[in-house]
Amino acid sequence: MRMLRLFLSVAALTLVGCTTAVIDRNASKPCSPDRRGSEACSNAVFNATVIGQIHKGQSRNDVRGIMGHAPERTEIHGATESWGYMTSHKDSMITWITFTDHAVSSLSHEAID
Repeated sequence: MRMLRLFLSVAALTLVGCTTAVIDRNASKPCSPDRRGSEACSNAVFNATVIGQIHKGQSRNDVRGIMGHAPERTEIHGATESWGYMTSHKDSMITWITFTDHAVSSLSHEAID
């Protein structure tokens, strides 16, 4: 009887896990189903998942390695360089990573048109 209970418990947990995986996989689809801007949207989804790993003091090489691709926008003003990564396609939000003397000095967000 104890073996049967253990088997049923494991089976129930397995089924719950499978159901949860199916629900989670289909629950959130942030990109347009008609595929307009799908690459930009996919990049924004990826960027949003890794941007939290960027911290003050990191080098440009550190950031490049974390982000995995070139920024969508770049601005240079003297010793300050800013890289812009789209982090929300839906809200047209770009996150700016600012470097001073080649190290991250700040992060900021901007809604763009």
